[in-house]
Amino acid sequence: MFEHKTFEHLMEKSLPEIPLHLDKRTSSIIYAAVAVNNMEMAEMYIWLGRILKLAFAQDSSGEWLEKRAYEAGIDRNPAVKAKRRATFNIPVENGERFFVDDLFYRVIENGIVECEKEGTIGNRPPNDSELLPVSNIPKLEIAILGEVIIPGEEEESDLSLLERFLIERRRKATSANKAHYKKWAEEVEGVGKAKVFPLWAGEGTVKVIIANSEMKPASPELVQAVKDYIDPIPGMGEGEAPIGATLTVESAQNKEITIRAMVSLRGNTIEAVSAEVAEELKLMFKGLSFKDFPLNEKAAVKVAAVSNILYANKWISDYSDVLINGLAANLELEDVEIPYLLAVDLYE
Repeated sequence: MFEHKTFEHLMEKSLPEIPLHLDKRTSSIIYAAVAVNNMEMAEMYIWLGRILKLAFAQDSSGEWLEKRAYEAGIDRNPAVKAKRRATFNIPVENGERFFVDDLFYRVIENGIVECEKEGTIGNRPPNDSELLPVSNIPKLEIAILGEVIIPGEEEESDLSLLERFLIERRRKATSANKAHYKKWAEEVEGVGKAKVFPLWAGEGTVKVIIANSEMKPASPELVQAVKDYIDPIPGMGEGEAPIGATLTVESAQNKEITIRAMVSLRGNTIEAVSAEVAEELKLMFKGLSFKDFPLNEKAAVKVAAVSNILYANKWISDYSDVLINGLAANLELEDVEIPYLLAVDLYE
């Protein structure tokens, strides 16, 4: 709206207003006085343009996007600490600290530890890593880090916050409709996305399928946390769900996928290229997981999408015979399935 209000434009408008008998050459005092004023005015118009954009959620960011989202009752999700299983040969008191891979974990209950650092970094140490106690714990001989129960998460991004804001505005979650159950499930710490199946086992029944924040199958603890939040006592309305609604919560299921293709390389080894392709495929699979599709359309791992990844790889000069689970056809996913890359088999 204010893009044309540049310094040059303001000078072109201002100088003709000065009487002709006055000196208004670039070296004159009048020119200098007008120029200083118009420089400030041009900067003011720049700020006005920015302020105008901040008024609209799609163009906003940071704290200004948070203020817009707050108007719809939506807060930015904070960073979350990872919670993981741990195996000890003796009972270990809550609060005991352990060290692994430059990270500290603290026991929060028997068999569960929490990373002291927020974010996804707490998910990274591999399962079966040895935990080193910070203090001396008598008779402790075994301390092993286990699987992730509640994945650690970074602070919610602007893109994710904007998406939730637009969903809230465009698809209102009210009166325990499908959108409401989806919203309730995704409010639980550690849940990435949820799908809702109304009347799945008759009148008053609702099933919610969840994936964790890494778009992987949810742990039993996370499934129970969602159940306790929405419907702790079936049908009694003690949680978010209304009286008479009986909720079932289940985890999403992995759909194992193997990708095979013949390739011609212009350098590098087949193993290194396979690893690169695998990382790209994992990103694509994560984007497919529990993605909303139009009615009667299912998520699918498509041959064309896999081919695009092979085509985009700088080490692959040509490819053919792309197979997904042994077939040269798209692989449709069931509503409860998440694509899981089992293997990438590239050959020359």
